Amino acid sequence: PATQASVQKVVNEGSGGTTPVYFWVQLNGYRSDPNQIVSVDYKTRSGTAWAGQDFIPTQGTLKIYPNEDHALVMVEIIADSLPEPDESFYLDVFNPVGATFGEGVVQLTAVRTIVNDDGWYWG
Repeated sequence: PATQASVQKVVNEGSGGTTPVYFWVQLNGYRSDPNQIVSVDYKTRSGTAWAGQDFIPTQGTLKIYPNEDHALVMVEIIADSLPEPDESFYLDVFNPVGATFGEGVVQLTAVRTIVNDDGWYWG
């Protein structure tokens, strides 16, 4: 039987080190050629969570091979012990090769929320 990764849209920040969080990128449409590798470029983007402070920024090209319909992008959350509000950051997916996002769509964006687990925040 096939297994499916659990992708958390909300992740606890942690108190030390880094914690991985995953983005599931799935091909729901048709490939230009069923034997072709489909690729998309991706890049993290700060929201209320800041690159380098709350998460390690990443970018690259994701490949989805023939007979596969998905791939994962991993981003590391940087832990701290400061009470702060929950924060979010984004993963932008763009430049599809071998497939399309749909007519007129040039970018897809997903969000992840980092939950404060360091006590009360009084902003």
